[in-house]
Amino acid sequence: MKKTWTLRRQLNILLALIVTFQSIALLSALWVSQVFFMLDAEAVRLLNNTTETRSKTFNASMGQTIANVADETEQLNAALILLARQQDSTPESLYLSDSAYNETALLASDALVSILKENSVTGAFFVLNGSNSNKGDPSAHSAVYIRNTTPDSGVTSNYLLEIGPIAVSKQYTMATSIRWNLDIRSGGEVGDFDFYEKPIWASTQFKNFEMERYGYWTTPRDLLKDNQQVVCYTMPVLDENGNGYGVVGIEIDMPYFSQHYLPDSDLLYHNSFYVIAGMTDQTLDLDWFIPSGVLAETYLKNGEQLKLKSLENEGVFETELGELGTMVASARELKVYSDNSPFADQNWTLACFVPCDVLRENSASVREKLIYSIVLTTILAFSAVFVLVYFFTRKISRLSKYVRELSPHDEIHFKPTGMLEVDDLTAALQLLNQRLMNVSKTTSKILELSLLPIGGYEVLDSGKQVILTDFLYWLLHLDPGSLISQEEWNDYYQKLTRQPLEDQENIYEYYDDYTEKQMWLRILEAKSPNGVVGVIQDVTADIEEKRRLTNELDYDALTGLFSNTALKRESTRRITEKPKAIGAMIFIDLDNLKYINDTFGHDVGDRLIIRASEIFRYFEQFGGVVSRISGDEFAIYLHNCGNQNEVRQIIKNLYVHGKSILLTTPDGSDNQIRFSAGVAWYPQDATNVMDLLKLSDFAMYEAKHKEKGRLFEFNREYYQQMSYLLENREAINRLLDEQLIRFAFQPIVDLKTGEIYAYEALMRPLVDNFKNPTEILAVAAAQSKLAQLERMIIMMAFQIIDEHSQQIGGRKIFINSIPSQMMNEEDHLFIETRYSQHFNRVVIEVTEEESRNAESLTKKISYIRNKGMKIALDDFGSGYSNEIRVLSLLPDIIKIDMEMIQGIHNNVDKQNLVANLVHFCHNKGVKVVAEGIEVPLDLAIVIEMGVDYAQGFYLGRPAFEFSIIDPQLRKEIRDLQK
Repeated sequence: MKKTWTLRRQLNILLALIVTFQSIALLSALWVSQVFFMLDAEAVRLLNNTTETRSKTFNASMGQTIANVADETEQLNAALILLARQQDSTPESLYLSDSAYNETALLASDALVSILKENSVTGAFFVLNGSNSNKGDPSAHSAVYIRNTTPDSGVTSNYLLEIGPIAVSKQYTMATSIRWNLDIRSGGEVGDFDFYEKPIWASTQFKNFEMERYGYWTTPRDLLKDNQQVVCYTMPVLDENGNGYGVVGIEIDMPYFSQHYLPDSDLLYHNSFYVIAGMTDQTLDLDWFIPSGVLAETYLKNGEQLKLKSLENEGVFETELGELGTMVASARELKVYSDNSPFADQNWTLACFVPCDVLRENSASVREKLIYSIVLTTILAFSAVFVLVYFFTRKISRLSKYVRELSPHDEIHFKPTGMLEVDDLTAALQLLNQRLMNVSKTTSKILELSLLPIGGYEVLDSGKQVILTDFLYWLLHLDPGSLISQEEWNDYYQKLTRQPLEDQENIYEYYDDYTEKQMWLRILEAKSPNGVVGVIQDVTADIEEKRRLTNELDYDALTGLFSNTALKRESTRRITEKPKAIGAMIFIDLDNLKYINDTFGHDVGDRLIIRASEIFRYFEQFGGVVSRISGDEFAIYLHNCGNQNEVRQIIKNLYVHGKSILLTTPDGSDNQIRFSAGVAWYPQDATNVMDLLKLSDFAMYEAKHKEKGRLFEFNREYYQQMSYLLENREAINRLLDEQLIRFAFQPIVDLKTGEIYAYEALMRPLVDNFKNPTEILAVAAAQSKLAQLERMIIMMAFQIIDEHSQQIGGRKIFINSIPSQMMNEEDHLFIETRYSQHFNRVVIEVTEEESRNAESLTKKISYIRNKGMKIALDDFGSGYSNEIRVLSLLPDIIKIDMEMIQGIHNNVDKQNLVANLVHFCHNKGVKVVAEGIEVPLDLAIVIEMGVDYAQGFYLGRPAFEFSIIDPQLRKEIRDLQK
């Protein structure tokens, strides 16, 4: 007998378990949610933020310094080239003449002083390719080397001439060093003179690039042999042909580098420090390093390879460091070189080291307090549970005792317990017997009156007859109300249940000899206290309907082949039955259905599909599952037909067999049925039917695009290259067929009047597969759909212009075009006939990147100009165009790329570039649009430079209606023009 417990005991155990579970759940939640380790994570995050901030500050500072040095170097280049011309010499020979060299040194010192004033460095120098004072000594190089002992003071009186002619000292009233010399010498240890050789080499290898690309950073070294470690950055001095004959450089001594670029004030934890070094494969290379202070110098040993163990956080590592123990390090790569620099692989790494116990000292205390609190709360909860359960169960115990003492003849009168649920239960017990009787009677009546083909029976253990409802009398063709013995019922029951359906539980096939009809019955039985009760339902209509639907789903109506659904089911069944056998999924597409449909009509096309199905039934003799997927696509699955070579031979014979089946068209000709096919192998390529279909379809696609009428096997390498473009081929077709794009219009504002000059029509996809126009262009190009895309964009844009001509008024509409594509003459004639009145308000944009097809672009521009439309060159300055491009295309408008515009208010280089471009374009009669205006400071600068038009979020975001200018913005523009 099952062991029973008192309610009090069960409640005590239950509530105790709940309290225990809550405590465990709380601890688990704290553990899973990492609450215990949040302080550790926060400490690591702060460490990461500190390193990230310092690296960004360093990169920005060094980037500005490099830009300043590059600017000064380029100016010095120009000055020295001019000087060489005046001296009737070459820049490489300036050091040979005393007078020419003195002027060279003075020009160089001007540049060096400017560098020292503008940048946080401790020295600047200029080194030539030979010596004026030691012309016969190839190791001697004339130089000007100036040091600043107080870089942050801005005082020039602290400048010290280390190397250079006395003329420089006199020019700037500059003291000379006790180690003063006229030359700097090469020829020491290997690499000592790479500050000069590396930039010269870079300028030789990469001609005519920006000056920053040639720059080179040295590791810490004693450059002047004065026991002073410095880091140098140098750029080459170039002649007119881009040949290097000297360098301009800066130095930063180690104490100033640590103080200014690696300040201890950044560090949040004691015993932490910065270090800059090379890093490869989680190893800090300490052959050279730049420490932030004494701690780094003490514990980092020169020449060591410090191994770092990667932690969960990106850029965070762990290592052992002598007496400091376990250290946590956050590392960030510094951008001391641009990505296209020949020295890009020598980038530096900034690492911030913190002792592990210092980083995580707060979390241990919090964990201990949390655990003590949870334990104390659990003990108090247990005490409360035991007290409350005792008082709650007293009344229920008394009620149970009362029920046990009742006799069957006693009238039940439960005393109220004051607990609503228990009192409701005792009241319900008094009505239970009567209600059970009522339910029994009602159920019998419902079965009698029901019109559903359902009946019931009851076989009593103690009775001789079986009770039947009217439906069963009708089913068995018995007189209603007649008595049926249990023996007779057993005979009827055996007949009814003789043929169970294999795929349907509790359903039996029954043939009625009297009516000569086939029936299906659902028979359900259950044990009752007195015997067995059962229900019999006629489900013939349901079974027949289900079989009819199954047949429609399993077979193609036109060809009689299996449907797609049946193919998947049957193929899966065969794989399941023989999983180790080799299988082949063959995906076939008819090559000439479209031609037949277009030429002879769809009835003949249907006959082509039927004839093709007769070819593919060839596989049925090998047990193949032959199906029509949709339209002109078929799929066949072969399983357990031998090895791959044997299956290949079977497939190869299909083409021989197919030649004997032709299609006779209404013109009397016999046409061969051509098709392309792809094969994917089970289990080599995929192990389930859906993937086999997908991969064989891909192989078929490859056959269609490479060599129609052939069979290709699935190539995984080619699939990985093309899968994205292929997965979206239907999406691009749908987009083009249904014209699923719309245009957002962004205003282009006239900076003279503050009014809207034009709107740019920006394409937006209405298909979820594409996030932006770039993705549409990529897939369209892969599917050779660029011509259709170009036609759709131009046609839809002109339609919108025509429909909203009143709203657009005299403003222009900029339409983005694909330069390599041009509509045919029929489309041109249609546009000219219907929309020629709008040509004067249309500006066709071509992008710099796409304008490389010169012949197509020239032809398109000629057509656009002849029809009175304007040409705009988009994204100018993004890397593909220059003034030569403007001269060759002669656009009406150029649009300066936002990369050149954004932040122009605080970037002198950008201002100079844009000012020169505006001047150049205006001289050629070309208008200028500034793209990407997002802040008022940039707007003010481009207005000051004389830019004609502007576009950007500050002036107006793209919208699906034609927006108007904000009056306040119009006033701001007009005020800036004053």
